[in-house]
Amino acid sequence: MAWVKLFKRPGGGLGKTYQPGSMMSLALTKGLLNEPGQNSCFLNSAVQVLWQLDIFRRSLRQLPGHFCLGDACIFCALKSIFTQFQHSRERALPSDNLRHALAETFKDEQRFQLGLMDDAAECFENILERIHLHVVSNAEAEVCTSRSCITHQKFAVALYEQCVCRSCGASSDPLPFTQLVHYVSTTALCQQADRVLEKSERHRSETLRSCCRRRAPSGISEIAR
Repeated sequence: MAWVKLFKRPGGGLGKTYQPGSMMSLALTKGLLNEPGQNSCFLNSAVQVLWQLDIFRRSLRQLPGHFCLGDACIFCALKSIFTQFQHSRERALPSDNLRHALAETFKDEQRFQLGLMDDAAECFENILERIHLHVVSNAEAEVCTSRSCITHQKFAVALYEQCVCRSCGASSDPLPFTQLVHYVSTTALCQQADRVLEKSERHRSETLRSCCRRRAPSGISEIAR
């Protein structure tokens, strides 16, 4: 495989630099084209994330078949890009086929249409959902247990939502659901970062004041002399 060469070192085998299951990716880095007016940056970001996930890349390559939808087949288009990533000598590759397949698939919802910008995280999630349908077309996304479904075997997390009263302890029935992507509010993330920084700064100030108090008697005695 072409990308392995990047991690081989003189006098050392691949096993010394990469272990299966580690966070290191063996993927050769290539770019994806985004010509003026295409606005494909959101799609290219999602594709690059999937490509850099070794477990996803290997699993996709090993799948024997899928339910093809022709020109609207996201599975075929994604696998084609991955093949080009692996074998092409070009430094930047087009994602046109996948962009067209995505637009055709979601034309009724008017999402991910040609020339229009969209959300990268939502694109990533929808690609995963479509792969599920291409691999296991007769299984509901919420209850899929197929071992051949990359989407649910590698990404799905089973969660339960339940409301509990802080006063009396009464609780609602747990509502199970499956989550492929966990969304975090940017505002909430920034607020949490501010709280951490504020706490760190407060701790630092208290430490400095404590040090000054401990040194004060010595300083006063020196002045008295």
